[in-house]
Amino acid sequence: MPVARRGEVGLFYTDTGSGPAVLLHTGGAGDGRMWEQAGYVAALDGQRVLNLDHRGHGRSDKPLGAAAYHLDEHIADVVAILDDAGVERAAIVGYSFGTRVALGVAARHADRVRAVAGLGTLLPRDFDPALRLDDAAEIRSRGTAAVIDEMAAAEDEPPPAWLLENLRGTDTEVFAGLIEGLSDDSAGEWGDLDRVRCPVLIAWGEKEQAVEPTEQVVVLPGLSHLQVFYRADLTIPLITDFLARP
Repeated sequence: MPVARRGEVGLFYTDTGSGPAVLLHTGGAGDGRMWEQAGYVAALDGQRVLNLDHRGHGRSDKPLGAAAYHLDEHIADVVAILDDAGVERAAIVGYSFGTRVALGVAARHADRVRAVAGLGTLLPRDFDPALRLDDAAEIRSRGTAAVIDEMAAAEDEPPPAWLLENLRGTDTEVFAGLIEGLSDDSAGEWGDLDRVRCPVLIAWGEKEQAVEPTEQVVVLPGLSHLQVFYRADLTIPLITDFLARP
């Protein structure tokens, strides 16, 4: 399996299929196996799928220190994957934090991104990114598994065991460092979204944090944050139809 290198960090990804390139990027916890287990990779038949374990996750290297998990590092990692795979332009499909990364890449490297499809709500425009420091401290205090279990308990239905196992396996310091790395995200999701010129589709659950709707947003009735990912029967048709548009 290919491994791209940025400095001392090896970035593992799979490269399957042929056709227009699509890069998959998951959230603050979990790795690329989530996309396989939920059925997204198989559903993207007829496209070349680059499925990334982002830094600190899965089979990629785990650098030390919160600075290694700054948003800019993740954005540069995506470009490095595209370079390593010899891909000039790709669609990026992201979940949760992966959507934030996708918007960042599209805003700052417009020539490399043909479309962005995101799963999971954006934060309100007036969100103070400094509050992320409190979130990071809580993750460090409680551990990844406890935080994920609390999220799962808040869902209307038990999330699948494979998803919880994958999310819980994220190193606590990596998870906290990633969240801490967003604490100075001055542009924010909406700031980058306003700069993106490629087609964008964002699907979020009705029970996620409410934010203003836009013409680029699909709200999925009754769903919360984890469901937006694992209810692939609802989200895969949205993504495949979106990516098939001329």
